[in-house]
Amino acid sequence: MSADQGLVRVSDSFGVRRARAGSILADDGTNYQVKWDDTDEEELVPRGAGVHVATRGSLRFLALSDSRLFHAVFAQEPLAVVLHLLAESSVPLKVREIRERLAELGLRNETWARHGPRALAVLPKWPNVVRRQKGDTLAYTWVGDDLPELPSEAEPEPEPAPTPAPVSKPAPSPAKPIAAAATPAEPAVPSAERLRRQMSGARSLGEVARLLTLPREFVAELSPEVVASALRRVAAEDRLVAGLLDALTASGPIGALTEELATARAANAALQSRVDELEEWWTALEQSTDPGAAIRQPGS
Repeated sequence: MSADQGLVRVSDSFGVRRARAGSILADDGTNYQVKWDDTDEEELVPRGAGVHVATRGSLRFLALSDSRLFHAVFAQEPLAVVLHLLAESSVPLKVREIRERLAELGLRNETWARHGPRALAVLPKWPNVVRRQKGDTLAYTWVGDDLPELPSEAEPEPEPAPTPAPVSKPAPSPAKPIAAAATPAEPAVPSAERLRRQMSGARSLGEVARLLTLPREFVAELSPEVVASALRRVAAEDRLVAGLLDALTASGPIGALTEELATARAANAALQSRVDELEEWWTALEQSTDPGAAIRQPGS
């Protein structure tokens, strides 16, 4: 087993993705002997879903082991990512195939739409990038030795600012003695990651409801599946909650989040359609400005 071969075990608990990377020391066909990067401990890892093998330093290893860094690197250096993709491919890739390969690695459509054009604008003239005729259009391949290095660290893209909710004048509340105010044991507004963990551990309807009344920018980080999973877990232990679950999912916070998710998916589909259209224009323009490309044979 090559020392360059790494293993990434990916799990998903209540909508939260976790990945752990290590080096493969041995492989008996059923289990991998793995030395984990984070603890240096060795463990037998059975083959199966969620267990992936990839060459260290490859785009696939990066995308599997740290998807946030993968997206941040693409946002910062999209051309370098595309060049690495071409170098790792055994065949030339069309523009559409480049996008599809990156999507298979988990790159979001909106990240490609925002930063991909920067790479495509210079790709045809970049040193050591050769264009080949592939079917009825052009494809790209890397023929050089030294690839530009991928950043080992990159700042994640800032999240879009949430739409502020209309401010309404709160109803006056009766005065309370100062002694009645207690210092909360935890921050009033947790991080998105902490909120997901709290939802995963919620054991009562009151606890779930309290978490769902936090500011919208935090609740919006929860997928409908995470909220539904929390409610189902509570429902399994409380028949009253089970009876209320259908009503809550139809008109409560889950229903609102599901509607927002459907709207976002529709917008994403429209964006993808526009990206496909622009890629077709790009290919047609490229061929029209390079008449010799149509008769160029692979290997020329």
